[in-house]
Amino acid sequence: MTATTPELGEPRWHADPSGGPGLRWWDGTQWTTAVMGPAELGPPVQQPLPAGTSPYTVPIWVIVFLPLLTALGALLIPTPSLSSMFEAQTTGPLQAFEPSGLIRNLLSLFVYGTTVALAYADRRALEQAGYVRPFHWAWAFLSTGVYVVGRSIIVQRRLGRGLTPIWVWVGVTVLGLAAAFISILG
Repeated sequence: MTATTPELGEPRWHADPSGGPGLRWWDGTQWTTAVMGPAELGPPVQQPLPAGTSPYTVPIWVIVFLPLLTALGALLIPTPSLSSMFEAQTTGPLQAFEPSGLIRNLLSLFVYGTTVALAYADRRALEQAGYVRPFHWAWAFLSTGVYVVGRSIIVQRRLGRGLTPIWVWVGVTVLGLAAAFISILG
């Protein structure tokens, strides 16, 4: 171990002068054997965000409103009646092919994939705004709701505001459910 001294002579933790990955304790006169490894350092500290930092990004709002596209599809794309579904069981699956079902499924897949891509863009935008370790975009693979709720809670903890996307997403989800019921009953 080298005998180099830090610029400040008071006792404190410094980067290990021997080149180790952690910190070593300087007792004010010499380096001690006390070492703190990277795992003991804890998570990165969130620096205060500049005043006026917005808790919202364009991608989070698109993620929140994107399910309206599926709801619109449920209203505009015809749904086979229950009696025709029962007929499909007796006539065979190839004779009862419904292109509307394929279109609805492709629309849902598009919304799902776009949500994941936008969650990635949202995380990058939050990092650029100064957030340390914002909610990870991969949670969007589980569902839109998981990402929107988790992301909003993390932002709210750091800024003291930012829960609005949760409430808007709940409203959009209720509208989507209403559209699905109208589609089934209509």
